[in-house]
Amino acid sequence: MKRPDRMMPLLLLLCLLATLSSGCWDRKELEQRTSVVAMAIDLAERQGGERPMIKLSVQIPIPIKITGSGGGGGEGGKSAVKVMSATGFSMADAMRNLQSRLNQELFYGHTRVIAVSERVARTDMSGIIDSLRRSPQMRRLLWVLITPEQAVDLLHADPKLEQIPIVYVMDLIQNGAERGRIPDITLGRWFIDRSSSGIEPTANFVKSNKQDIKWHGIALFHDDKMVGRIEEEQSWALLHMRDKAIGGDITIPCPAAKQTGSNSERKYITAHPKKVHSKSTVAPHQGTFRMDVKITAELDIVESMCDLDYRKKQVVQQIESAISTELEKRAQKLVELCQKEYKVDVFGMGNKVRAKYPHEFERLKWYDEFPQTQINVNYDVEIRRVGMKMR
Repeated sequence: MKRPDRMMPLLLLLCLLATLSSGCWDRKELEQRTSVVAMAIDLAERQGGERPMIKLSVQIPIPIKITGSGGGGGEGGKSAVKVMSATGFSMADAMRNLQSRLNQELFYGHTRVIAVSERVARTDMSGIIDSLRRSPQMRRLLWVLITPEQAVDLLHADPKLEQIPIVYVMDLIQNGAERGRIPDITLGRWFIDRSSSGIEPTANFVKSNKQDIKWHGIALFHDDKMVGRIEEEQSWALLHMRDKAIGGDITIPCPAAKQTGSNSERKYITAHPKKVHSKSTVAPHQGTFRMDVKITAELDIVESMCDLDYRKKQVVQQIESAISTELEKRAQKLVELCQKEYKVDVFGMGNKVRAKYPHEFERLKWYDEFPQTQINVNYDVEIRRVGMKMR
């Protein structure tokens, strides 16, 4: 048996060799990569009535034309990026065809936005989602956006407020999500909802032209196909119910308008939500299930065209009641759209039923059961600040 002191030199030699053999063996220099900041997926028509191919477009920054690069002033805008497109029978095939046209390897680790045309979304997104999930470069924090027209138009839009145009889109969604006005729906959340049998995935819906980009609600999906979308007001109701986010401002007619029938019908009150909290419970009900959602909201009056005395408690209570009625009306319309027209559970009601009644849930086909369930939404609105008024 060898003595321990004779083993020490051998161990030191092994440690020295380990340090020499370590390092980034698979590293690639930045100058040898072409970074992609945004992707767009459309359908490319083919002659002879054959099945359309996938058209993949990418937005690539040109470093030398960005302000501060290489000591120059830079240009910014559309001149600071290049949009390239290629077609293929699948996502992987389109990526390969696009790569064959570039002198450097495409790197998707910096991609922040993936735009998909509504036509592609309504056809089938299973292959696209599978490709994105398998790619190790695709970040789970990037945004998936649905556009009504060609998705590549979003890459060509130039709001002229950012050096790289797609950064404007990214900030639009990210800042809106942080403030609670826009749903925080990332690629990672899409994967989670898609893998669950108790909730359907959703995606943000945006419209764009050459110099303007606007969020226009939420696209709804089932079986990797877009089945419909909801407008802003219903999207904010979904934010209240599901994400406990504040949503957007609420504008209602002056409460006195219904009583007078005069010009007061053209006067409105606008309230801004400051805090929103929701609590939902599920229970068996008449052979199916019922979900009761209780939402409490604290609001500030940010504009008032009404001649009201906010020092009176009954006046404030009257406005609170009117706002509650309006919010409940929006929530009820959302429930009707999801249950009757689109038949998709975007509330996560199935997850709550499965958590509380797992055996009953396993015996159900939730897609067929959800339209038969009952969903009740009640708002408790409290106005915290009414602001100041000159007299």
